[in-house]
Amino acid sequence: MELNRTEIQSKVDRLVQIKSEIEKLRAEQNELEGFFLKICDNDLKNTKLKTVAYSGTSSNRVTATMAENLKPVYPSFFREIFGSAYSDAVTEETKYKLSAPASRMLVNLWQKSYTKMTVGEVIQQLPCSAESKTALGKKLKGANFKTDVKNLMAIAGFSRADAEQYAYFIAEAATWESFLQLMKVNKRSESEMKDVLDTINSAIVVEETPKIQVESN
Repeated sequence: MELNRTEIQSKVDRLVQIKSEIEKLRAEQNELEGFFLKICDNDLKNTKLKTVAYSGTSSNRVTATMAENLKPVYPSFFREIFGSAYSDAVTEETKYKLSAPASRMLVNLWQKSYTKMTVGEVIQQLPCSAESKTALGKKLKGANFKTDVKNLMAIAGFSRADAEQYAYFIAEAATWESFLQLMKVNKRSESEMKDVLDTINSAIVVEETPKIQVESN
């Protein structure tokens, strides 16, 4: 391949220009994301919500989510917490890796984001028809917030705001149900349950980190 000096110079200049533009755009991106991180922190404060969306023109949308990151402080306590379910909930490597359901349960228990009710009991308290409650009982699991919100809106006709609030109650009830099942498997008494909750508070720390997602046409 014969190299053309003029062509080489042109591509060098263009590559340098692109790199400079990328750096400027990245700086602008960081500035814009920082803007949304600041306002989402305020919008989510003192609420149960973990996600807030901001609309642009057309279907452009910025979603800010407060992501949760569980960090074990005393991993040796996991055997005491999970008991005979330990091998199902924890993968032992050079670091401890919890299954998604186990991690979700511990995060919510540590944050006190649970209600001492079953998912079924929460559904029965929803302001909708008996038929809707029956259908929701088959759909709502408390594991996927977005899916539960969609089902609450589609089946019971709730507004998005109401559906989000009810979906959080469902998630909290699902956390408590999972904890009760864990205690039952390990034959823990009611007094021992409190000890396990105290142990969870000592065994982990949950850090919240906001994440930004951009959507366009």
